[in-house]
Amino acid sequence: MHLISRYVLLPFVLILLCCSSASSQETIRLSLHNAISLSAGSSLDKKKADNIINSAYWNYRAYKAGFLPKLSLQGSLPDYYRVINMITLPDGKYDFVSQNVASSNAHLNLTQQIGLTGGAISVSSSLQRLDNFGSFSNTAYTAVPLTFSYYQRNVFYNEYKWFNKIEPLRYQESEREYLENMENIACNTVDKYFNLLNAMLQVKLDKQNFQNIDTLIKITQARFDIGTVELNDVLQAKVSLLNARKALANSRLALKDAEQQFTLYLNLSRNTTPELLLPDTLTFFEIDPQTAISKASQNRQYAISHKRRKLEAEQAIARVRSETGPSINMSANVGLTQTGNSLGRAYNDLLRNQAVSIGFNIPLLDWGVNRSSRKRAEANLELELNNITQEQLAFEQDINYKVMQWNMQEEQMNISKEASELAQQRYNIAKEKYAAGGLSYTDFNNAQQDKDRAAVDYLTNLHTYWLLYFTLRKITLYDFSTHKNISGR
Repeated sequence: MHLISRYVLLPFVLILLCCSSASSQETIRLSLHNAISLSAGSSLDKKKADNIINSAYWNYRAYKAGFLPKLSLQGSLPDYYRVINMITLPDGKYDFVSQNVASSNAHLNLTQQIGLTGGAISVSSSLQRLDNFGSFSNTAYTAVPLTFSYYQRNVFYNEYKWFNKIEPLRYQESEREYLENMENIACNTVDKYFNLLNAMLQVKLDKQNFQNIDTLIKITQARFDIGTVELNDVLQAKVSLLNARKALANSRLALKDAEQQFTLYLNLSRNTTPELLLPDTLTFFEIDPQTAISKASQNRQYAISHKRRKLEAEQAIARVRSETGPSINMSANVGLTQTGNSLGRAYNDLLRNQAVSIGFNIPLLDWGVNRSSRKRAEANLELELNNITQEQLAFEQDINYKVMQWNMQEEQMNISKEASELAQQRYNIAKEKYAAGGLSYTDFNNAQQDKDRAAVDYLTNLHTYWLLYFTLRKITLYDFSTHKNISGR
């Protein structure tokens, strides 16, 4: 592991100075890691990530609660009606009879889903009271003190078996997604941070260039007055001054925009002016592509997502087969019941109450509709498997490319650092020679542009370094600097 010590180039000394535009502005001094900590704690993306994981958590809790016993109480107190209805008399004739009736009932039910079979077992108790009013008034009770019931819609398809396979994966996937979202916040913060640094650098460079050109144009004018330079040089210098003024105005506007985007992303106060430190203490280490791919397969959400999507496609096939093929449903209950004209009699001398029902459905002729549904589900499974394979290859290719980029960063940073230093030295020499009359304005202008490009290029490479650092964390959920997996909340 190789460590580049902190160094400061002349163009970047000016970056560290940021003045408040008004007395009400609050200046906050931030390093890159400070900014990432702030965005990871209070940014809108953080709140969004929290909302997503919380929603997934409660979905998982609802799934787990679905296998716990459920107790419910239902009833009506009372159900009253007074109407004239047509009824069948004992001798088979029809007649219109006035009915004045009130009924009340209560039903207590305890239900438990059986994941092993896909059915449901319940224990219940109920009581019903019937009141007839008018000339034939009477009161009757029907009690079912205890009933055991079992119901299964289709013995060939167990939906809860698939829930037990898929829902835990879905929650694990959301946990990994949360970690990736948090690392993505770090990547976004790096972009916002360096966009602002670049805007600050551009303002400093443009301001410095404007001041230098303004000074040198006076020298050029004086030399023209004594006949040592041509009018073309004077005109070229004046055009350069106008361009420098325009560039400075544009860079100041870009700086305001970058400041706003940075403070909004970190969810800082609008009265906050950020003062950013240059993150130029860098640590380099080699990463093996296969190790990175292995860590991504172990840690990232896509590996779990692929497994879940395959199971969902297989579940769709099982469900279609159960819906289009032979099916058997069954229900059974056994309990005690009694009736009487008083509440006590409804619970005396209880009688046995039982029922069993087994139903079946066998498709005989459907002109190929059911077969088409099954084939479509099988084709969807094959398509999903192909998509998963393609995505896996794309993930591996992306990781491999990012690792190769990372392993080149030490060389790239050394080159850009040396180029920036050499370009600054060349500019200083060119400025002195031009002031002494030993260099044309065109050559001086070229030296200035090379100096500016080298400074921007160094900052761009620094941006690339940190973006790759956090991108590799995101796409593997592994910290290669500490050799540890990235953990959750």
